[in-house]
Amino acid sequence: MSQFNSMIKSAPQKALVVEDDLWMKPLISLALQSSIYGVEIDWVESAEEAIRRARTFRYRVILADIYLKPNGNTGIEFWYQCREECPETPIVLMSSIPVDHFSKKMGHYGPHYLPKPFTLTQCKAVIRNLVDVDGAT
Repeated sequence: MSQFNSMIKSAPQKALVVEDDLWMKPLISLALQSSIYGVEIDWVESAEEAIRRARTFRYRVILADIYLKPNGNTGIEFWYQCREECPETPIVLMSSIPVDHFSKKMGHYGPHYLPKPFTLTQCKAVIRNLVDVDGAT
């Protein structure tokens, strides 16, 4: 039994980042690697690709920018799709929208929100809060 448990703990967990500003990659990657042991990070630049990935893989957490490349879905539209298709996966939306404006738009039961610009400490705190909710890290 202990061998089985150690296999589960060592199995990599996956995180999905939906962000078209690639300069954010080092910061978000470090936050995820510091928060989830052995995490594998999938990085995509569009909501359309992200929903394809979310349908294929089980993610421990998803971080998505609200404003993505033009002519595509936004992070908010992606969040609505994920609520239907993978409701158990925690999603953090990121943007430079002021927190109060975001709260008015999304309501009290909307997604988790990480306002840009954010620090490594702030990003790690949000991720850790979400992955520790059920005791799994």
